[in-house]
This record gives sequence, structure tokens and C-alpha cells, in this order.
Amino acid sequence: MVRRDLVPAPFFRIAVDQPASLNPAAAFRLAVTAAHDAFPAVPVTPVWNGSEDHDHGGGGGRLAADIILAILLSLIVVFAVAGNLLVIAAILTDRALRQTSNYFLVSLALADMLVAGAVMTFAVANDVMGRWPFGRTLCEVWLSADVMCSTASILNLCAVSLDRYLHIRRSAGTLAYNKLQT
Repeated sequence: MVRRDLVPAPFFRIAVDQPASLNPAAAFRLAVTAAHDAFPAVPVTPVWNGSEDHDHGGGGGRLAADIILAILLSLIVVFAVAGNLLVIAAILTDRALRQTSNYFLVSLALADMLVAGAVMTFAVANDVMGRWPFGRTLCEVWLSADVMCSTASILNLCAVSLDRYLHIRRSAGTLAYNKLQT
């Protein structure tokens, strides 16, 4: 049981007075409101979200920085997609590379290409603009794609590592056996 004298009143009110069927967004808004009520003296620094003109006499320095950032981040996305496409094309077109173990690399390249195309593209827009301009639904889809594609990439790395370990282990065993035979 929570002691009422140790918990600020707004936090206790949220925990006790609100219905359990509250969706996460509403619960978050209530928690932020309660925190503001409990600690009103905490200063809040406003963050520029791209909707206002904050030119402090710099002559468009912020705009130039945003353009440079957009170009650099976009180049990273383009190189990530192009590099992964080259890996996939090399393995699928070269007969010597068409081995079962290399199909794990194709899977990894495909997962990384999805991260670059579906996740990093929207992250660039979000980082450059300083806000999310694509709406709530696409935001939730983007977050889900981020988690799903990143997890797929990590699991593919695990599969590649396990495959390489088993291949080296099997090769080392064969070498030791051949040394004993000679």
C-alpha cells in the first residue's frame, strides 16, 4: 500500500482516481499535468519545432544548418540503400557466391535496406524539421516499423554470427582430424 504522505497529491490522484481503461496517451498527459502541478517551480525551456521563425540576426544561419543536415542525412540513407542493393545483387548474380550461408547476408542486407528506406527516411524529415509532420497514424506505423526492422536486422546478425561460428567450428574439427590421420 502506498502511503499518502510520501506521494505528492497529484500523483496519488492519478493512481487512485483515474479509470483503469485509460489509453496510454491520456495517461501520459495526466502524468505530465500532475508533474507540473506537483513541481510548478521547475523551469521549462521551449524547444523550436520549426513552426516559428527564430532568426536571431544570424542571417539565415539556422536555415543553412538545416539544409546541410538534410543533405548529409539523406546521403547516409542513399548510401545505405545503394550499398545493401549492391550486396544483394552481388550474391544473387555471382554463381560462386550463391551458397546457403550467403543467403543470411542477403537477408541481413534486405533488413538493413528496410531500416534505411522505411525508418531512416522519416527520421531525417523529423530531425531536420524538428517536428513530426506526417500525422499520428503514420507516426505509430513508423515507430512499429522502426522496432520491427531493427529487430530483424539484429536477429539476422545473430544468424550470420551463428552460421559463421558453426562453419569455423566444423572446419577446425576437420583440420584436427586430418592432422591425426597424417
